[in-house]
Amino acid sequence: MGLHLSDTIVRLLYLYLAQCILGVILFFMFRHFGILYRRRFLYTWALSWSAFAVYMACTGVVTLYLAYSQSPIRLITSVVGQMSCFLQVLWVLRGTYELVTERAFNRRQFKVILLAVFCIAVASVILFSQNVQDSNLRHLARVGSRTLAMGSGFLFTGVVVLRNRKFSRGLGQRMLAGSFIVFSLYQLYYFAEVVVNVADQRMEVPGFFGVADLLLIALMGMSMVIWLLEDEREKLGRSNKELDMFLYNTSHDLRAPIASILGLTYLGKLEFEEERARMFMDMIESRIKKLDLVIGDILSLSRSKKTEPRMEELRLKDLVDETITDIKFNKGASAIELDYSPNGTDVFVSDYNQIKIVLNNLLANAVKYHNLDQPKPYIRICFTRNSDLVEITVEDNGQGIPEESLPRIFEMFYRASVDTEGTGLGLYIVREALNKVKGTIDVTSELGKGSVFRIQLENA
Repeated sequence: MGLHLSDTIVRLLYLYLAQCILGVILFFMFRHFGILYRRRFLYTWALSWSAFAVYMACTGVVTLYLAYSQSPIRLITSVVGQMSCFLQVLWVLRGTYELVTERAFNRRQFKVILLAVFCIAVASVILFSQNVQDSNLRHLARVGSRTLAMGSGFLFTGVVVLRNRKFSRGLGQRMLAGSFIVFSLYQLYYFAEVVVNVADQRMEVPGFFGVADLLLIALMGMSMVIWLLEDEREKLGRSNKELDMFLYNTSHDLRAPIASILGLTYLGKLEFEEERARMFMDMIESRIKKLDLVIGDILSLSRSKKTEPRMEELRLKDLVDETITDIKFNKGASAIELDYSPNGTDVFVSDYNQIKIVLNNLLANAVKYHNLDQPKPYIRICFTRNSDLVEITVEDNGQGIPEESLPRIFEMFYRASVDTEGTGLGLYIVREALNKVKGTIDVTSELGKGSVFRIQLENA
């Protein structure tokens, strides 16, 4: 019988130790996220888990050293444990209040509540402590009060979290609310067991309840992390949409006055007879065109990010023809040979707008950075298919890209040379457009000999 009791105590001690460690981990976790995201209620919930860790530690000490002692040390340890349990519930409820109202709880009122809780904790421990025959009533006063407080507090918090609409309503929220509610039901079951035993009836607590407590506590921490990540992702998505809309509208509104200024510079060059004045007008026109190019790229990027992909069957020949029509009046385009042999099998599935953006930028760059002094300047387009993988290559024998610049050419606003006329957005836009359709792009280039851009599209 003694060995069986010893095994039971050892199992309990392991359980209390594990719960104490989990309480410490959750304290630091909730505290970290509370500070990181400036959420007052998370910091308060962190304090509740620190109280839970102290509660488990005191329970373990009483079980290990003071189970059969009536010494003042046992009473003091029991009071600290009881107070810590009530503090956990108190801080959970205070955090719930801060979650709903988004403001701090009144400190003076909290101190009054704290004093009342301390008195209840002391009274529940001292009550019936002198009479051995009142062990059932003593168990009801100590354990029953703890389980009732924890069950009621966590049940209320679980319902509030489940109905909360101020943060993302996703898997994390449902998991957190569910773990709170199930944990509260476990505690209320413990309370029912205590009440039934006081009435001299037998009601056993299933042996797996201790392990289930551990799993539920761990689930609370994991659920909170998921909830916060989902909420931050939703906020980030809204911010990105607002930023895209701002960029699109602002860029669109800026193009109208720029077009007017370009018209005025054109008229000015016709009217001015002095060469110096015409030179200044040419300089103004050049700067305005550069600004218009930047705004056009921003609009293209915003349009690419804002629209959702619509997958459809596309013919490469049609896309190339449309792109050539768009860039055929670019400077030097007429002197470059297009090497592309249309094939009836050059068909793939992707989003028209994104692929059009990709081809427009690649072919416009191939024209802009070409070497027109060589005998046969060309742009070569090839299409290959390997099962569901489609590869489109755009090759030219133009200026090429310096080797040290190749790793950075897809970065925003990066230009391989300060002498180039580009904005540094073109290839960044290409990469972002391909990301929307789950495509990739890489480049090989040699300075002075040309470049080859390879586009790969999966499931196309």
